[in-house]
Amino acid sequence: MIDTPEFQRLRRIRQLGVSEFTFPGAVHTRFAHSIGVFHTARTLVEVVRREMKRLGKDFERPKAEVALIAALLHDLGHGPFSHTFEGVQASRGVKRRHEKWTADIIRNPEGCIRPLLEGHKPGFTEEVAALLEKEDPEDIHHAIVSSSFDADRLDYLRRDKLMTGTGAGGLDFDWLIDNVRVAEIELDAPDEDGDEPRRVPTFCLTAKALPAAEQFLLARHTLHQQVYFHKTTRCVEHMIAKLLRAVANLADATDGNAGKTGLPDGHPLLSFFAADGETVTNYLALDDMLILGSLDALSKAKDPVIAETAGRLKERRLYKSLDIAEFGEDSGRQRRQLRRIKDRFKDQIEAETVMLDENAAIGIYAEVGGDDDKMHKKLHILDANKPVEISKLSDLVRALEPKKRYTRLYFANKEDRDKARRIKRTP
Repeated sequence: MIDTPEFQRLRRIRQLGVSEFTFPGAVHTRFAHSIGVFHTARTLVEVVRREMKRLGKDFERPKAEVALIAALLHDLGHGPFSHTFEGVQASRGVKRRHEKWTADIIRNPEGCIRPLLEGHKPGFTEEVAALLEKEDPEDIHHAIVSSSFDADRLDYLRRDKLMTGTGAGGLDFDWLIDNVRVAEIELDAPDEDGDEPRRVPTFCLTAKALPAAEQFLLARHTLHQQVYFHKTTRCVEHMIAKLLRAVANLADATDGNAGKTGLPDGHPLLSFFAADGETVTNYLALDDMLILGSLDALSKAKDPVIAETAGRLKERRLYKSLDIAEFGEDSGRQRRQLRRIKDRFKDQIEAETVMLDENAAIGIYAEVGGDDDKMHKKLHILDANKPVEISKLSDLVRALEPKKRYTRLYFANKEDRDKARRIKRTP
C-alpha cells in the first residue's frame, strides 16, 4: 500500500524540506501524519475493546478494521496546500471538501487502493469510503475517525507542536488515553413534536482528567494562534490562493488564454482547471511540490497578476501585514478603523494588491476547515457518570469558548501599509 501512486503523492510533499512559515502545509508531512493517525487509531481501537468489555457489549472487530483503514487513508483527498485549495475551489463555486475526494480516490476502479481493500474483503472499499464521507456518527467507530478526541487531532497536535517548535500547549497523551470512556451523548435537542434527541456513543473523559482535557483544548487553541493563523502563514495562503484563482480563470477560459499562465500545455494545473478537468486522475497529479516547482514558469507568465504573485512567492517577497488589533482592543474602534482603511484602499482591495483577511476566528474548538459546532466535535467530561460538555465544568474553557476574530490586511508594498497605519484614528 505504501508504494501506490496515491501514497507517493503524500510522500512528495516533504521533499524540499521547506519550513512551515515559508509555505504553509509543507511542515505537515501528510504521509508521516497518515501513519501517525493510523498508529493512534490502533490505540483508540484498544480503548473501544476495553470499554466494550467494561460495558458488557461485544467488540465488533470488522467495524474496527474499517475505522483503522479509514484513519490511514483519511488525508488522501487533500489538494495542494490543503484547505487553501478548498477555499480556491469554493470561490469558484466548487464546494467539494477533501473528504469527498478521499472517498472518490478510494473508490476509483482504476486506482491502486481499491484492489488492495477488495483483496482484504469484498465490499471493504465502500465501507471505508462511506465512513470517511459520513458527517454524523452512528456508532463508536466513527469517533475514532471524526470526533472531539479522534486519531487525527491526537496526532497533529503532537506532530505540529514538535515540527513547528512552538513550546506552548502541553498534551498528556498517556493520561488522557487511560481516562477515555465510551458514553452516549445527545447529538441534538428534542424537536417541537417532543421526539427524543438522537443519541450516539462517543469518547468522553473521566472527571479526574479534566485538567488534562483543558490542556488538550488549550494546545489546539495555542497552535491556531501561533501557527495556523500566524500572520505570515495566512499571508502566504492568501497569496497562493490569489495565484491559483488567476491560473484557474485562464485555464477555464474558452479563448485560448491558458498560454498566458506561463505553464506548458498539458501541465496538471491546466488539465485540472480546464472545463470538465476535475477528475480523480487530474486531481492526484496535484500536490504542494507541483505548485512550488511551477513558480519559476508562472513568474514568467504573460498575465501580470500571475507573474507578479508567483515571483513574490518564489523570492519570498511577501505582502506586508497590518493587524487591526494594532489600533487597540476596543472592537468599535477596530471596526471604525477598518472601515476607513477599506474606503481608502477600495480599488486596491478589489484588485487584490491589498488583501483583506477577516475569516480567521479562534475559539476553544477552533479548527481549520472544520465543523466544530457539532456536538460530537465537542469534548465531554463524565460528571456523576453522565457526559457533560466541558465548558459547563471548566471556567478556563468557558472563557475561551467565544470566538475571537483576527482581522488583517496584506499590502503589496510597505508604503501603502504605512499609509493605512497613519489614517486618522478615533481617540
